Amino acid sequence: MFLNSVTKRRNYGILLTKWDCKSCVRLKSSAEPKTKTYSHTVLTPKTKFPVRSTAVVKDEIQKSAQFSELYSWQRENLKGSEFVLHDGPPYANGDLHMGHAVNKIIKDINNRSQILQGNKVHYTPGWDCHGLPIELKALQKSKKSSTGTDPIAIRTTARSFALETVEKQKQAFISWGIMADWENHSYLTLKNNYVKNQLHLFHKMYEKGYIYRALKPVYWSPSSRTALAEAELEYDPQYRSTEVYVTFPIEKAPGCVSDYVNGMPLSAIIWTTTPWTLPANRAICYNPQMMYSIVKLSNRPGQFLVATSLIGSLEQILSIEIKKIIEFDGAQLEGTSYRHALVNEVLPFLPGDHVTAGKGTGLVHTAPAHGPDDFLVALRNNMRVECKVDEAGRYTNLDPQLDGLHVLSEGQEEVVKRLGSSVIHRGVYTHSYPLDWRTKKPIIIRASEQWFIDTAKLKEPALRALDSVDILPPSSSAQSRQGFRAQLEKRPYWCISRQRAWGVPIPALYADGDVIVDIGVIDKLCALIDKEGTDTWWTCDVKSLLPDDLLKSLSDRQIEKGKDIMDIWLDSGLSWSTLDGRTADLYCEGVDQLTGWFQASLLTSLALNEKPPYKSIFVHGFVVDENKRKMSKSIGNVIDPDAIINGSKGKNQSAYGVDTLRWWVASHSTQHSHIIISRNLLDDCRSEVIRIRNILKYLLGVISDLDKTDFYREPNLNYFDGYMRKETDEFLKRIEDHYNNYRYNNVAQAILNFVSSKVSALYCHCVKDRLYCARRGSDERLSAQLVVHAILVSLSKAIAPILPHLIEEAWRYHPLYEKPFFMTPDIPVLPVKPIETHLMNSILEIKREICVITKNEDLKRFCANIKLSNDLFGELNPLNRSDSDSDSVLCEILELSSVKLHPSSDVRLFEVELSQSSRDQCLRCRKYTATVNSDKCTRCENVLDLL
Repeated sequence: MFLNSVTKRRNYGILLTKWDCKSCVRLKSSAEPKTKTYSHTVLTPKTKFPVRSTAVVKDEIQKSAQFSELYSWQRENLKGSEFVLHDGPPYANGDLHMGHAVNKIIKDINNRSQILQGNKVHYTPGWDCHGLPIELKALQKSKKSSTGTDPIAIRTTARSFALETVEKQKQAFISWGIMADWENHSYLTLKNNYVKNQLHLFHKMYEKGYIYRALKPVYWSPSSRTALAEAELEYDPQYRSTEVYVTFPIEKAPGCVSDYVNGMPLSAIIWTTTPWTLPANRAICYNPQMMYSIVKLSNRPGQFLVATSLIGSLEQILSIEIKKIIEFDGAQLEGTSYRHALVNEVLPFLPGDHVTAGKGTGLVHTAPAHGPDDFLVALRNNMRVECKVDEAGRYTNLDPQLDGLHVLSEGQEEVVKRLGSSVIHRGVYTHSYPLDWRTKKPIIIRASEQWFIDTAKLKEPALRALDSVDILPPSSSAQSRQGFRAQLEKRPYWCISRQRAWGVPIPALYADGDVIVDIGVIDKLCALIDKEGTDTWWTCDVKSLLPDDLLKSLSDRQIEKGKDIMDIWLDSGLSWSTLDGRTADLYCEGVDQLTGWFQASLLTSLALNEKPPYKSIFVHGFVVDENKRKMSKSIGNVIDPDAIINGSKGKNQSAYGVDTLRWWVASHSTQHSHIIISRNLLDDCRSEVIRIRNILKYLLGVISDLDKTDFYREPNLNYFDGYMRKETDEFLKRIEDHYNNYRYNNVAQAILNFVSSKVSALYCHCVKDRLYCARRGSDERLSAQLVVHAILVSLSKAIAPILPHLIEEAWRYHPLYEKPFFMTPDIPVLPVKPIETHLMNSILEIKREICVITKNEDLKRFCANIKLSNDLFGELNPLNRSDSDSDSVLCEILELSSVKLHPSSDVRLFEVELSQSSRDQCLRCRKYTATVNSDKCTRCENVLDLL
């Protein structure tokens, strides 16, 4: 068919097409082999690198590739600049989840990319080992024994549990391929040296005035019986509180309303969602800048005081009519007083900036022991602050009927009952309310003697320091920075004392109520820790902690050890001190750490060093299911990283392997606040990993017959070889840029784009003829092999930080293999030489036209006459030179039997004219270049002659 066919086509338009064909049926390609006579002479790619891997192979790879030795090796051998990634300590309280996998693998991708760029990495993994969740598990165990709540027994059980958990988590991290010196270099907040250092840093902050003890209202968890920090709270947006509107009879009315009151009863109306705090009421606050009114209610006798702007909303809530009698400026309320029936006292009206017209009545019930704003009002007005609620959240020191009742349940009901007709409305108020993040039960605000860090002194320095910190990734930088600033700005103070046993003791002594924090005491305590361990504070006699001078001066006083421990956020927040004076290049944690570790680290470092502990922070999101639901055991959507790697028979989940887990992290965890995981996404990731593996297998097969000395040779490269070598170099530069800017999803996509790119695929396809049919060792074949080797090395460097197991496995089948890939920094590759890369665009444009004309029929069957503009002819003609043994590079790229170029001043760019090749097909290389009276081309004849 297609006898004597000639097709002419100008750029962007067909001039003439003439097809002499005998049917409309498209013919099968004539490239189909007619015989296998020469198949044994063709050099097809061969490698023993397997198509699939197994968990057993991965374990063996970790050993043979010396994953456990890599950290020490790079510290000793790499000469680049040091990159410090400080590890935020995971909590040693249970099994690992997908959030841990995201966090650790992101860190490992960064560290491995730094190593491949020649930089020395400092990375010491750590664990946060103290705290209530671990202590609660110790208490659960102690209930089964006779030890009860003895602090030493609790600490012994908690320590054992934490260390067991650390070991389990460590083995999982190792199985994920996380690079670290796991056996020799890690920090645990329960270790002697860490505790001693923390005690000294506590004293330094105390001496500098950042730590103090005071009576303040703090977040208190009745269910845990301890104070909490903001970072230890989580909020229930649908919490249902009891709201009440309560009247208090006014004893002394403002002078401006005396004529209107006229001897009638006058009461103030307050609104509260914490009726249990009413026994602690010590004042009613008003805003001098607001307007107030005396009103009458349609359903009650007497007159009432409310903010003018809230009369309308009060009418709707009470479902009554309200008549305004007189309006006046809030400043006129100065000197007003009221009677509180529950305590039978006359109490004052006081001004307060926190009073707003947002909701309520514009008159705010004030209980200094149970609210930060209330407490500040008390300080300004020299009011006594007393807390009548105990550690379990029960009333105490009030009266026999109230004492012992829980304030959030029966106690509150009793208070409302006692108020009787003073309650003019009771309802349910749905709002966001803080819960203890461990017990998931509501907290209260309760005044108690606690230890605090003065965040007010640190707030402005912290905000200034934050401006110098890079926040990553770029896609969510602005949002994360805004959230971080907001947390710093609104934080009133940091309560760092906890009333528990499992933690670092606050090294304070009390002499008849006086607080003693002395460096001599701390030094003696640290010396005892060296001898006896960190339980010393609970076991030693108090006199053994006193230096001689202090012992002498306090000889006649009763001395006691404090019973508080430090907040675990202070434990982990001081972990920057393990860096031996280094400032971390990077901290990397989840978005929740904007209120936790990121903030605790910043504040403590500023207090002690006057600078932030990090140059940049990377904030990643939370793992959610395909419906964007948070992972929860109650929902049943929790996914164990081990189940992804090894499968789960109980859940009918197949094993995806560690490569798929790490590829999923790189592809999906750095660009969204919600990191979705689903079976479909994991299936896609597994398919992509298999695809990459198959490409590596092909590339390894191409170079498998090279000797080690061949990789140091520099054969002459034709234009296509040189172009592809430069493209490979540019690809690797883009990859390094993505890594250095923490765009790991872009890395994954760039890898897939590169292996799928038309140019990469075209090169591997077009050079097959040289690879398979040219003789072994010839420049013609070697140049293509060494370019393929450069592609393999660049691709391996791009992939290795994400899939180290896969690359180390593939590297074992490389002719240069002697040591693991990560320990082979100087792999010889062809140097990049200058080349006019823009010419490829013109060549590919010509090829697109040829494919349109031939309708993708086998291009080898055609010859081309191409008219070119004079400029383009001058550039492309050197690429069309050939000898008797091989085609021109232009023929190779266009995949034609032959190409003739002609300059023309009449053509804007090019004009293509195709015809069938007049020569027969070579039965060895399948090109239509067979010599006369032969079934082979000249090159194949020469190759066979040498066999």
